[in-house]
Amino acid sequence: NCSAEGCTNRVQKGGVCIRHGAEVSRKNCSAEGCANSVVNGGVCTLHGAKRRICSSEGCTNIAQQGGVCRRHGAESSSAKRKGGKDENSKKKKKKK
Repeated sequence: NCSAEGCTNRVQKGGVCIRHGAEVSRKNCSAEGCANSVVNGGVCTLHGAKRRICSSEGCTNIAQQGGVCRRHGAESSSAKRKGGKDENSKKKKKKK
C-alpha cells in the first residue's frame, strides 16, 4: 500500500501511489518527432494504431470498455472509482 498516511492505494513507484506523487512513465509513439502516447503496436492513432469502434449497431464512436462506447454502456473511469454512475455525465433531454 501507499506510504502516505491513511492511503490504501497500490504503490506505483517510489513507495507511493499516483495520487501521492508517483510518476507513471508512458511510452511515446515511435514515429520520428511524435510525442503522442502509444496506443497499439508502438504507434499513436495518427501513425497507424487502429481505434476500436463501438459494437452497437450504427454507432461510430470509439469503444471505451467491453467493445462499447460510454453511450452504449461503458462505465467511465471516474464512475468506477466512485462505485456508480459518473455524476458528470448527464443524459441529454430529447426536444419535443
